[in-house]
Amino acid sequence: MMTYTIDLILALCMLLSGLLITLIGFDVIKLKTKNSVDEERMNVWRKRFGNFFKIAGIIVLTIGVYLIIMPNSNNKPENWTQSQKEAMKNQVINSSYFLKNMNPDSADLIVSCFVNKYTEKYTLKESWEQDKMTLEQLKELTSPLMEECFELYGIKTNK
Repeated sequence: MMTYTIDLILALCMLLSGLLITLIGFDVIKLKTKNSVDEERMNVWRKRFGNFFKIAGIIVLTIGVYLIIMPNSNNKPENWTQSQKEAMKNQVINSSYFLKNMNPDSADLIVSCFVNKYTEKYTLKESWEQDKMTLEQLKELTSPLMEECFELYGIKTNK
């Protein structure tokens, strides 16, 4: 959540600075001068850098608008959310014939235990990498955690 707020603030800064640069480049906003010598220097400066300010301002403004409108796909949360944990619980229960057919309260305890152990051990990034693994590789990682939960609640399984 904090990262999203920071990204939004930076995008707004880009948007506003791009707007300011563009308005200066198109001479809508005139920089103040104290005397005619400074005004002459400003005119020389405007001729020299005016086109650059127009182009750069439009580019920065466009990037600011893009960052506000489009979500940052690299900005995935680093910690597990409660909804992700609930989704994992449902996925584990629905993918296991053994858990589907046991007492729902017992299954919920075991799966909650497993999800807590899994989310403590693996980050979201590691979990996304594990999605690319084969079923056998994934089973090697998750079986010990599930077995610990079965033992914790005194449920015997056939290994």
